[in-house]
Amino acid sequence: MKNLIPVLLVLFIPATLFSQSFDEALGHFRAERYTEAATLFSQLEDERSSLFAGKSYLSLFEYTLANSYLYRAYQTADDSRIREEAAYSLGQSHFHLKNFDKSLEYLHQLIESDNRTGLRNDARRLYFQILDYLSRSQRFDTLFRLQNPSVRYDLTLRSRSFLDSDSFQLLVDELIKMTSDEREKMRLKNELSRSQSSRSVISSFPIAPIGTVYHVGVILPEFDENDPEFSISRNLYFGMLLAAEDLNSRNIDQKVKLSFRNSAENTDTTARAFIDLVAAHKADAIIGPLFSEPASRLASLSEEFQIPMIAPLANSDQLNRDYNYTFQINPTFEMHGRAMARFAVQELRLDTLAIITEKDSPSRLAALGFRHEAEKLGAHISYYIDEDFASTGYDLTDVMEVFTTDQTLTDSLRIVSSKAVYAPFTGQASTTLMNLMLNDLEARGNNPVILGGADWESAELTPFQERYFQIYYTSTGVPTAYRPSEEFFIEDYRSRFGLEPDYFSRIGYDTATYLFNSLERAGNPVYLTRALRTGSIYHGFGTSIHFNEGRINQRLHIHPLSESAKNRLNR
Repeated sequence: MKNLIPVLLVLFIPATLFSQSFDEALGHFRAERYTEAATLFSQLEDERSSLFAGKSYLSLFEYTLANSYLYRAYQTADDSRIREEAAYSLGQSHFHLKNFDKSLEYLHQLIESDNRTGLRNDARRLYFQILDYLSRSQRFDTLFRLQNPSVRYDLTLRSRSFLDSDSFQLLVDELIKMTSDEREKMRLKNELSRSQSSRSVISSFPIAPIGTVYHVGVILPEFDENDPEFSISRNLYFGMLLAAEDLNSRNIDQKVKLSFRNSAENTDTTARAFIDLVAAHKADAIIGPLFSEPASRLASLSEEFQIPMIAPLANSDQLNRDYNYTFQINPTFEMHGRAMARFAVQELRLDTLAIITEKDSPSRLAALGFRHEAEKLGAHISYYIDEDFASTGYDLTDVMEVFTTDQTLTDSLRIVSSKAVYAPFTGQASTTLMNLMLNDLEARGNNPVILGGADWESAELTPFQERYFQIYYTSTGVPTAYRPSEEFFIEDYRSRFGLEPDYFSRIGYDTATYLFNSLERAGNPVYLTRALRTGSIYHGFGTSIHFNEGRINQRLHIHPLSESAKNRLNR
């Protein structure tokens, strides 16, 4: 008997340790500490641990890794409950990987089983939600991949409410081609032809299945903490993180997951990050990058992969001319010019406008946009001055002659009086040009309305200029106004990151929130570009967003800079 005691201890201790390890892992799982749970479960060899390891990785959005454990449990489990739970989880995981055929077949198997628990009802609900969610191209692709004839039939029959007549008939024809039995072919023709006449109206966007997780990649450069641009990238990302947390806390049916990649200020590195997020991690959209050159590279990739890219700061007028999947939150210079022209003509009722711009600078694009829009609205462009001011030492004397108040000079030179001047100066010399122009106008005793771009926000006016000139400028920044929601945003940002939110924090939050709202509205990310283009005006904390059927944000605000301008708007 004494000799048996060590043997029993050897048998008993591993079983006890296994039970303790499983219970500990299960405790982590129930407390939603999925990383710890996955680590412990993956170290255990039984089918129940494989099931929970897979479910843990599923909760961590590690779908490929989850499948390896779930499939092991599904294949090896003697307990039907474990096998059926694994089948349902495989249905979920393959849906997130966009393997719709495999997802539907696992769920259909569970629907057809003898399971009488709520799991079968959950599988049925998800099964039909997926069938209603698929786009037209996804329906055809899934039909060709399916092996189960019953699932093929369900997919085709269900498509009658979501396809136009021609597309539905093509799908029916393909189903019939895949059927070998002649009697079954005749039955399908009869049933599906009858059902065709009862199709409902096609909805604008499908409803996403419960549990849908939208994957959004973020590509921004990582800077050294001592780099002046470090806080730009960091605060943009912090704003996006807060937006994701806000959506996930208020939406129990759909979630969003952010995945960060470093663009490293290098075009090739940025491209690799994009491909990794889209091809390997099935990202539904990309936010970034920060710089114009990598953004141009990503624009071509987003077109190739047909994945929307949202650039939060880039404002190049050439970035998305030839691309359908690139969206710019920061309006282009041309948009600034067009917005100011509408304000000048429609709001201020100005009909004779002069333009001063610097040759070969971005401001020239704003000037051209202003000119085209103003003329379209019926205004007269009295002068279009496009000069290389740097070559003349920024001497504006000659070009400012058209604003003389000397009647003799006006008559002799046949000068047309201008009610306003649009001067969208930008760049390092912008402050110098603003000051020189204002001083010249002041010396001539002429005070036309001054219209400018975003750089005018930093102009330093004298007390006299504050009273004498009406000065307005375009900006993406929203007008200052108290909003309780903004106070909540500030408090949440402070609490989450221990920092005060700056302009870039707000832009990151606004960009991500508009994208997440569009994903929710689209349901299926296939329709995201349409949802982005057609969304209603979003009033954010740092900017407003409205693409107005385009891909460049057209929502700009006109701000009064001088006291005289503020007084006019307040009348």
